[in-house]
This record gives sequence, C-alpha cells and structure tokens, in this order.
Amino acid sequence: MASILKVDEMQGVTSAGDITITGEGTATMQLQQGLCKSWINVDGDASTPSIRDSLNAASLTDTATGRYQLNYTNNFSTAKQQSGAGIARRSGNSQGCIVGLDSQGNELRTSDTGFSVTNDAGTIVDQDIATLLLMGDLA
Repeated sequence: MASILKVDEMQGVTSAGDITITGEGTATMQLQQGLCKSWINVDGDASTPSIRDSLNAASLTDTATGRYQLNYTNNFSTAKQQSGAGIARRSGNSQGCIVGLDSQGNELRTSDTGFSVTNDAGTIVDQDIATLLLMGDLA
C-alpha cells in the first residue's frame, strides 16, 4: 500500500536547510538545489507589460522594447551564481524567440535580473508570452 505524507513544512535534522533525497539509482542530492527559486510569465505584448503569474517576483519593470527587469521578493545569495532558462512566443506567429540576460549591466544581481526577448532576426521585441526560470541559492 502506498503511503501519503502530509506536511506543512520540511526541515533537515542536522541543518534546517539540508534535506537529502535519493534520485535516480543510488545518487543523492540536496532537495533545495533542485528547486526553481524564481519564475515569471510576462504579458509582454500589452501596452504596459505585466506579470501573468510568478514565483518570487516582487515586480516587473519594462525598461525598453523587449527588455525587462525582474525584482525578487526574496534575494539570491550571490550575484552571477544563478542558472536559468526562458522561452517566448508571439500569439499567432511561428517566429522563434530567445529569452536571455539583458546586456544593460543588470543581469543576475542578487535583488533583480534583467532579461530581454530577441526574435530570430536578431531584433529585441515585445512578445505575447515571455518566461524566465531561475535556480540558485536564496539569501
């Protein structure tokens, strides 16, 4: 018979933030290292881009066409230590897009991250959907 574990909070015994799980085979890892710490889904095609849904996103700043600044609710512990990925698309358009760190000097800071959307022609553009996921250690 399968077990059901119902909890409101998990803490490690040795250290509150150290919970080890067994992954595939016999490999183990720290649970918190495999969690997404911030993500955002942006309606970038609106006259004023807005957050559709998010985790650990205090606010979004539209810095220019196709360029945004995500401000965190809970900061990351160290600048430039995060890892991430993103996707974007325009409604009704099959054009490919790339979401990347913005080169305006505010990429991967502890309190915010700049990102931009580039179409396959190399132009920074507003898109209907722009998403960004970030992993790393929170402060």
